[in-house]
Amino acid sequence: MTNPNYSAKQRDDARRLSLQLLDKIRNGAALDDVVEMLAWHDQPIPKSYVRHILMGAMRQSGQLARMLNRHLSKPFDKASSDIQDIFLLASFDILNTTAPKPSVAHAWVETSKTIGNLKRAANLLNAVLRKVVAETPEELPNPIHNLPFWLRKRLIADWGQPRMEKIAAMLLEVPPTDLRLMKGQENPAKDAHVVTDQLIRLADASIDVRDLKGFDEGGFIVQNLAAGLPVDLGLALHPTAKTAIDLCAAPGGKTIQLLDHGLEVTAVDYNTRRLTKLEQNLTRLGLDARTIRADVLQLQQNTDESYDVVLLDAPCTATGTIRRHPDLLIQKHESQLEELVEIQKKMLDRACQLLAPGGILIYAVCSLFKMEGEDQAKSFLERHEDFEFVAPTLPVWLGDKEAIETHEGVRILPDHLLEHGGMDGFFMGYFKRKKR
Repeated sequence: MTNPNYSAKQRDDARRLSLQLLDKIRNGAALDDVVEMLAWHDQPIPKSYVRHILMGAMRQSGQLARMLNRHLSKPFDKASSDIQDIFLLASFDILNTTAPKPSVAHAWVETSKTIGNLKRAANLLNAVLRKVVAETPEELPNPIHNLPFWLRKRLIADWGQPRMEKIAAMLLEVPPTDLRLMKGQENPAKDAHVVTDQLIRLADASIDVRDLKGFDEGGFIVQNLAAGLPVDLGLALHPTAKTAIDLCAAPGGKTIQLLDHGLEVTAVDYNTRRLTKLEQNLTRLGLDARTIRADVLQLQQNTDESYDVVLLDAPCTATGTIRRHPDLLIQKHESQLEELVEIQKKMLDRACQLLAPGGILIYAVCSLFKMEGEDQAKSFLERHEDFEFVAPTLPVWLGDKEAIETHEGVRILPDHLLEHGGMDGFFMGYFKRKKR
């Protein structure tokens, strides 16, 4: 993965940087922020290599740990986090390199000798990596081990063992890059899988979309196929809608969709940095929306404003996006689930107050759990008798059996559209406010 034109020192710097970034993630840094740090890193290092081993080691952390345990006298998870990190990154690099494996192993050992707290582990690292050299990716343990036990347990309870195993295998894959073209724009990519006139999937996920024709002119946005469904399906249920409010809007993909459909949009988000990102995206696309920095739960209760469409893309475990955010495998814990479910409940109760009679409330979460999706939607309908569930018409490109349609909404799992690279996991519920 590394360009031979890079010097030995530059490749060593890349290994050091990957260790630093993984440590930041272990300590709670968001992956998007870490990737941005990498993008702005001003040293001439093979950044694609850093991203490759960082993302890959996180995706396969469970498999790699179990493989390493075969070669360690003490359990891998008993080691300090810094030692775990270099073992994971080095092992992934060795198993996935096109260079001679022994030389890659040697390079990681030499790097460890120059890092203060890792010097003590250099001899052990050398001994273990010599054994890893003899391993192959095909010999790694079952991919289910990449999922923390609590996550496996919940997926089995919701979807059954076979579906959990399919999801686990899918989460190993590098996710495809999907583009949503603004209305009237031409496809800027060759050899892309054309889903609709507006939705395309790039053949090469490594393409930098900023280099594509039309990026600077606002011709498209990057948006996974599943992430665009909540708005597309919701607006089809209310074709005469004129106004919308997007709660938890940043970084703005769904706000942009609403604007592209011709609606007048108010975008709300509490995070100042993310709201700034939303505004930057709007500027690039030449679009305009009213933006408000506010906590959804603290929006003025006495407002007379109401909207034809209210979109709540609520905070959630984000387990449906693990392929592109493998840091979740490290950072998310079961203890966070109950708190998130309670927040979603409160946000739904506030969101519905903003909806005009006859309007559509769209509830979306990029979660794989029924607690955050189907169960949350069912609970909402039980609390609000003035709302009813409405079933959207699913697009032809999903296929007859590609989406799970329930009495509470539409469910997408990562193995949907498997032949074309899968999708993010999403739940979306649609609720109409009855006219008085």
